[in-house]
Amino acid sequence: MKITTFGRKTGYGHGLWSLAFVGMALLAGCGGGGGDTEVSSPSDFEPPAEPVNIGGDAELYDPDRLINVSVTMSPADFSQLKSEARTLASTDRECVPEFDYTEFTASVTIDGDRMDRVIVRKKGYMGSLSPSIPSLKLDFDDLWPGRTYQNMTRMTLNNNRQDPSNARQCLAYDQFRQAGLAAPKCNYARVSVNGQDLGVFTNVEPIKKPFLAWAFGDDDGNQYEAQTADFGTWLSQRFEKKTNEKENDRTDLQAVTDALALPDEQMVNVLPQLVDVDEFIRFWAVETLLGAWDSASGNANNFHIYRDPGDGLFHFIPWGADTAFRGAHPLKPLTGVLYRNFSLADRLFNIPEYRARYEAELEDLLATQWDETALLAEVERIRELTGTTADAAASLKTFINGRGEPGDGDYRPARRAVIEQAIAEETPTGEVYRLSDTEPDCGAPATTSLTGSIKSEGGADTGAFRFTLPGGQSVNASLTFAAFEVDSLVYSVDRESKPAVISLLLIGADVNDNFTPYVLQLFIEASDYVPGTHQFHGFATNALLFEVDESQPGDVRTLALGAEGTMTITRAGTGASEGDVELTLDATLEYDSGIQ
Repeated sequence: MKITTFGRKTGYGHGLWSLAFVGMALLAGCGGGGGDTEVSSPSDFEPPAEPVNIGGDAELYDPDRLINVSVTMSPADFSQLKSEARTLASTDRECVPEFDYTEFTASVTIDGDRMDRVIVRKKGYMGSLSPSIPSLKLDFDDLWPGRTYQNMTRMTLNNNRQDPSNARQCLAYDQFRQAGLAAPKCNYARVSVNGQDLGVFTNVEPIKKPFLAWAFGDDDGNQYEAQTADFGTWLSQRFEKKTNEKENDRTDLQAVTDALALPDEQMVNVLPQLVDVDEFIRFWAVETLLGAWDSASGNANNFHIYRDPGDGLFHFIPWGADTAFRGAHPLKPLTGVLYRNFSLADRLFNIPEYRARYEAELEDLLATQWDETALLAEVERIRELTGTTADAAASLKTFINGRGEPGDGDYRPARRAVIEQAIAEETPTGEVYRLSDTEPDCGAPATTSLTGSIKSEGGADTGAFRFTLPGGQSVNASLTFAAFEVDSLVYSVDRESKPAVISLLLIGADVNDNFTPYVLQLFIEASDYVPGTHQFHGFATNALLFEVDESQPGDVRTLALGAEGTMTITRAGTGASEGDVELTLDATLEYDSGIQ
């Protein structure tokens, strides 16, 4: 057993030594939300409710405000709400299955104003999912038509799971708005459910018709949400239509797809008739400057597009900005500083005129908007408003202003220097990761059971994990035998998640096949790292299975992701013995579609 870092012995590729950090970075996952399910209507014996605005006309998204939100609901309902989640494996399928969160009724008190018959449900696609601190959506209007709170029918409360600083989302959206782009307003809320304090959440304006009305002056156009979506024959189907759903006319998406299929000299004439290209380039530049890796240009994810009836053009709207002010891309590690993991960005970047315009936008943002002193002051203001610790905001400040001097072991350049260097490079560094526009395989995935008994005590690692490869070969991966070559259990803590997440990286040698090494990474929220049985839940509690492959980045290849199952902890060390653990596994994994 080893804590936090590997102590390399001999034998296996060096990628294993960084895998703990790769795996922890995967926790950043993707944003987004699920659909709704029906809820019982109020009793027929209840009198009709009159439209009413609760709380007066104060600005719900006043940045100087820390709202108090208290939810009261059935304890059984809250337990079910917390437990609901997509499986990690399902989000990696080529055809992601539909998933709906259950809607519950609750009483909600906001800054002293109580409202009954409020709809509450969980929110989140993958990265923000937590079994202990769920993001929430509140709907004041569904069971009481015409009721609003401070003129809003809904609230979206993000748990900041991927941002312990609590500041990234509001800082990011403010940068988009300063650049003249449409972006949601937001501030902060302290949330409790049934008297349990869940901490500080970000109160983000929903991208609904009221937002479209003030941002564009017209809310009748087609709005789409992207969760790993792009323009393409097949990829465009991943855009979820959020307005005009009954008509379901998606020909506007097809028009952009057709334009991007044209040669450059034709595309540059057709595309501006469909997309506000100048505005997109500025949007793309802001995403890049913010290091928002889980974004449109960074990950083909976490954005909305809206076709404004006023000009007939598509406009981009940022969403899920809790991974902004990060920079490095944990899922696509060879991505360069200048993001272009999206068809529109990639095509434009490869046309010299448009690359020059993109880089000019970055230079303009650095010259006129990117103010390190003001940004750091705003981080401090938010930290004081929300009661966030200095340690929780440290990585955010480092991203903005850098740390140390060149040559120092912990040196980190300021974001300004990173962008300036990237612009100066004649040949851009990094690779481009585009989604594949091919017909998806919607067949049932190959699965395997995963079992295991693991023990680490006083530096001695024993036990094994067992699974079956798609071809039928049984694997018995022994930590005991692997320990002769490597530290076969590595314990680490990711404190850039809220709550912190424990990672247990297990290296086992297959006793059935010449001691071939396999790697299993287990995750569990620190608050759950106690004796008991814990259900798999998103990235918060789950497993990733790898094989050693030195031709891959990090020298490993992902084999399978956790679907359903349990991790039963018998003993978890604390203090000087925090890496000691004894646990068993009983789960189902889904193999990646490319694994034969």
